[in-house]
Amino acid sequence: MKKTKLTLTILFLVFSLGQGFAQGDPIKKLLTDYISAMNTMGDSSQKEEVLQLFNDRYVGHTAYVKLSGHISRTTSKKSDLSVQLDDILGANNYKFKLTLKEVLYNSLKERAGTISALVNFESSIEGKVAEKGTILMNLVGSMIDGRWQIIQNNTVRVSEAKDVGRCVCYVYAKGATKYVTEVYFPAGVEYGQEFEAFRVTTRDGKRIIKSDNNEFDWDKDSGELKYKGIIVGTTQDSREAVEMALKDLYKESCLEILFN
Repeated sequence: MKKTKLTLTILFLVFSLGQGFAQGDPIKKLLTDYISAMNTMGDSSQKEEVLQLFNDRYVGHTAYVKLSGHISRTTSKKSDLSVQLDDILGANNYKFKLTLKEVLYNSLKERAGTISALVNFESSIEGKVAEKGTILMNLVGSMIDGRWQIIQNNTVRVSEAKDVGRCVCYVYAKGATKYVTEVYFPAGVEYGQEFEAFRVTTRDGKRIIKSDNNEFDWDKDSGELKYKGIIVGTTQDSREAVEMALKDLYKESCLEILFN
């Protein structure tokens, strides 16, 4: 009888400890604290609330599936995350929200753990929705120097709906044939920035505008600017032609482009 009571007592203690451990799961808390800190971030002090969740040896891998179907992949460290947060804070008209949709897997060891979750995201510019989608997040946390911190986060971010926003472009000219452009555009939970060089030249007697990755046919007589056979504008001014080319290249992300 004593043995039975002892067994029941041990089972009760194990069950109780298990319940308490689940309720105080530090890995799930890291995830929910991260979502909460990102949603309320509005000044530099709140930026630190985000960064303190990450260990100095943090590494993140992101695959971003854009609405067009194109995929971009990036690897970032804690210093890169800090720069991204500064960019968000610097854009006063840019807001975003993360919402935990579902926890798919959760495992906790004595000093490490992982959680896989679906997180919905929504970004907006001046109150207008820029993009909506879902993030599959695989977060790894560890107990380091007495604190639980995120040491790795592998994510797949999928854009499911997107409204274009305002973009800004700086154009730097070298004569009338060479241009370098710097475009700022909405890109999910952050602003993207891209540099691109354009050159006005001729090939086989035809005038073209060639960028790093694209090529436009620019008719000498009519001034028609074509991309893959489709007219995107008409002009005889080289800077205007470059601006027309940019508007076409960024039409997925930019409702309008403000040129400086």
